[in-house]
Amino acid sequence: MMRSLVINPDPMTAKLVRFVLNEAGHEVVLATSAAEAIREIGRHDFDAVILELDLPDHDGTELCQELRHRLYTGPFIFLTKRSQTADKLRAFAHGADDVIVDPVDPAELVARVEAIVHRYQCTDYQALGTVLKVGDAELAISDLTFRAPGREPVLLTPTELRLLECLMRNPGITMGRETLLERTWGYDLIEDSNRVEVYIRRLRKKIERHPDMPEYLHTVRGVGYVFRLPVRTTRLVPNSYRQNHHRSHPRIDGAEGLSS
Repeated sequence: MMRSLVINPDPMTAKLVRFVLNEAGHEVVLATSAAEAIREIGRHDFDAVILELDLPDHDGTELCQELRHRLYTGPFIFLTKRSQTADKLRAFAHGADDVIVDPVDPAELVARVEAIVHRYQCTDYQALGTVLKVGDAELAISDLTFRAPGREPVLLTPTELRLLECLMRNPGITMGRETLLERTWGYDLIEDSNRVEVYIRRLRKKIERHPDMPEYLHTVRGVGYVFRLPVRTTRLVPNSYRQNHHRSHPRIDGAEGLSS
């Protein structure tokens, strides 16, 4: 049975969400504030946290980070009356896996919660030692870690992992935003494609040396994104060395006599 924590200061909305999820066979615990939510996280294991952006004692996006610090590793799903794009982008930037605008069709709410929880569980059940390699870059699926030469391993969230995995399984191939939405979140929402940009920025901050000049995650303007290996620059050879090399090693068959 799936267990969810619903954090909402509006009792009517909270009870309605609990009723809808109970009807689908889920167990639901209610909290009306961030303080209550933190206490419940300490008492139970939850498969999902469904919360409002506006809480009486805390900002909902900041609560996501607080719960992560308390070792909650599941998905965050915002169910909010706010419909502005800026609010959605702020939620995604702070770790949201989905943002659902209330009111929502009950069947859609259940489907979206279950789809996200299922993807988290699939990530958790990956076989130990599963590693995706593209050149010198490695994505360890079992421990949600990205590794590159000369850098410390980077820990990813499950959603970041799924997005990066999709790109790394298709190296050199441009993946459209709609495709990334469908493969990462499980549905195709063209009007909501900004979430892809938000997560790409988050990934770049984690895996790139210089996020504004990415080596791995490249934008193909107007199309989507592509994972490519960094271009290795050729070592330049001093002129004095080339001159000496020409004297001792004559050109053969039109070769330029350059040392690499």
